[in-house]
Amino acid sequence: MNYDKYLSQRAQGLHGSLGKQTSVPIPGLINLGSGTPDFVPPPHVFEAMQKALAEQRIQYTAWTGIPELRAAIAQKLKIENGIEVDPNGEIVVTSGAQEALMAVLMTLLDPGDEVLTPSPHYDEYTRDARVLGGTLVPVATTPESNFTIDVAALEAAITPRTRALIVVSPNNPTGTVLPEATLKGIADLAQARDLLVVSDEIYEYYTYDGHRHVSMASLPGMRERTITINSFSKSFAMTGMRLGYIAAPAPLVEALLPFHHAMMICANVIAQYGGLAVLSQPRDWFADVLREYDRRRRLWMEMLDSIPLPYSEPQGAYYIFIDIRPTGLTSAEFVARAREEALLVFQPGTIGGGAGEGFIRGALTKASPEFDEGLARFKAFVSALLERQP
Repeated sequence: MNYDKYLSQRAQGLHGSLGKQTSVPIPGLINLGSGTPDFVPPPHVFEAMQKALAEQRIQYTAWTGIPELRAAIAQKLKIENGIEVDPNGEIVVTSGAQEALMAVLMTLLDPGDEVLTPSPHYDEYTRDARVLGGTLVPVATTPESNFTIDVAALEAAITPRTRALIVVSPNNPTGTVLPEATLKGIADLAQARDLLVVSDEIYEYYTYDGHRHVSMASLPGMRERTITINSFSKSFAMTGMRLGYIAAPAPLVEALLPFHHAMMICANVIAQYGGLAVLSQPRDWFADVLREYDRRRRLWMEMLDSIPLPYSEPQGAYYIFIDIRPTGLTSAEFVARAREEALLVFQPGTIGGGAGEGFIRGALTKASPEFDEGLARFKAFVSALLERQP
């Protein structure tokens, strides 16, 4: 039976956009491009969630989340990010950053409206805007700039339909951490053109080699025009718990609450107590996680240098953006052949915009010994490809 005739135009426009999903395991397959962190949070996080279950805390919370968690988020934003927010009117606890992004875009976009973001980018931005009848306008970045946003190019892409700018730092998939000077340039542009900024900061804790994450809302004049999105998924490896949050001026929070309620009513209450435990206890345990990810990052770079194969040096997040153009393959061709011939999984650089053509996304999220085996397979696979090049 053909079900396409029953699909809305909205669904038809997205049909198949996630590709064929399968849960059938393939023996020997190593995913070197996964966005899922491989560590687990410390025991006190699980203990807090188990306690909440034992106390049968399974009813709806306030739409915005339990007050203790909102207070902890506000304290975290003040101390770590330099952002002052009211926990009772400027924070919404969400079912992950993914739901947060959709709720925000539902609040900002009407059909025909535009939102700008650098390309390459996370593909969900495009899908969400399209669902709403809006357009995500990708603004290309270049390998020569380490995929840093060019503020002049961003300004040139603004039209009368532009409603907001999406800024992601550290970036998925490029690993770019935007310098404070660039962020200030974006802030000046947003104020001059009267635009809001959606600041996706879910990888804020992953920075390397002295690079520093700066929150957009902490910059002069940006507190009142920034919507900050963050998550416990990437920071604390709680991906399946689906817990994130939005921090924004009260009028914007009030406007987005009906969309949040329509999708989720409230975030998972057990996960909220886990999130509270994460933020309420010392997080010195994360230093070991970051050291391990930095070790893997350096092994990736050493291996690529030995082939040699160019790459964008990862400044943050847990990805490495690899230039596979010397192999003569497109991004899609490389990913397909790596899976078939080397049993390796990667994301094509084009998944988030055309500026990623000729690149693939590698990741730091596979533990040894599979990680080491994966790098060895990658080196052998690419070396064979390069040998066949004229």
